[in-house]
Amino acid sequence: MAEKFDAIVIGAGMAGSAAAWQLSRDGKRVVLIEQFEIGHVRGSSHGESRIFRFAYPQQEYAKFAMQSKPQWLELERDSGKKLLHSIGGLDFADDAECFGEVEQIATALRTNGAACEELDAKEIRRRYPQWNIPDSTIGVFSPDGGWIEATNAVRAMVEQVARRGGTVKENEPVARIRVTEDEALVKTTRGEYAAGKLIIAAGAWVKGLLDKTMFSFKSLRDDPDQHMQKLFRFVQSPLKVTQEQPVYFAPIRNAESFGPERFPIWIHYRKPHFTYGFPMGARGCVKAAFHHDGPVIDPTQPERTPNPDATRRLKEYLQKYLPDAAGEVVEEVTCLYTTTPNHHFVIDLVPGFPNVAIASPCSGHGFKFATGIGRALADLVQFGRTDMEISLNRWFARQAAA
Repeated sequence: MAEKFDAIVIGAGMAGSAAAWQLSRDGKRVVLIEQFEIGHVRGSSHGESRIFRFAYPQQEYAKFAMQSKPQWLELERDSGKKLLHSIGGLDFADDAECFGEVEQIATALRTNGAACEELDAKEIRRRYPQWNIPDSTIGVFSPDGGWIEATNAVRAMVEQVARRGGTVKENEPVARIRVTEDEALVKTTRGEYAAGKLIIAAGAWVKGLLDKTMFSFKSLRDDPDQHMQKLFRFVQSPLKVTQEQPVYFAPIRNAESFGPERFPIWIHYRKPHFTYGFPMGARGCVKAAFHHDGPVIDPTQPERTPNPDATRRLKEYLQKYLPDAAGEVVEEVTCLYTTTPNHHFVIDLVPGFPNVAIASPCSGHGFKFATGIGRALADLVQFGRTDMEISLNRWFARQAAA
């Protein structure tokens, strides 16, 4: 006999945990199901830090980040934990090929009413003499930039689900899902659960999970074949799972200059991929990484071995641009990006099933929006709409309009 809930959420990474938290805040009885342990390191939602920023070239993402910030503050109030650290962020480019992105960031911030300053190389060096940059450099400073404590944030959301009467299941892989217009039935390795609402937030495992899902398309009154084809196109879409690699470096000298009170989070727009980093944290290290640089992998394989070539290239980058930070490698960590061809997210209702939403993938830049994604998912399965700015992420809706 299946245990009954108002909503089932599959996947306790940032999106699923946020959706379960938001549904719990709405008074819904939720079960959150995770195939591994809560806070595991096999996916995309772990670690001590993820960048938070309003600074995006796309106005839609800038607005979505601004909408997500109050939700982060609500989570802090709910949990009593400090999770979002706003210290300012610097976006810059030193190659004319990338100047347009920096200029678009300034436009997007101003259009959405966010504070920002456009800086030239001289001003960047005056504020942050740690940088060794050419005179051609242009940048944008956003005081709202900072970082989120990633693993702690996921744990905080999961704890709040349980505190509000929800059920959390960890180390419980899903074996089979059956979905009708009225109900979702989820069978796991340990139990069976039924609910009127279902959210699938499986990250890199989303396609494998959809392969285990039987949707009752034939029972739909409205265009069942068309709805089935839309979902099939998503399952067949070229989602790419890559293993990315942030690295922690101990500064060689002037370590105090890399503290968060003197050094911002930063993104360097450059080809073929941009580079980003964080000020020195509690462990006394600067964190840096290349964006969308890692190899394609099979997420079902447990091995997550760091790539020494990526570490070498990162150190060479620091030696050129942040020489005082280019010291000993203290730690190499791995995480997964699950990326769509256009690098947008997928946050949408399954065609024909207004009770089922998918939230995956987030293309390597989703964590900052987690609380907003959770709000959007909770809204979609309850009301069919949301005020969150997810117009770029309504995968099925955009497909229908194309």
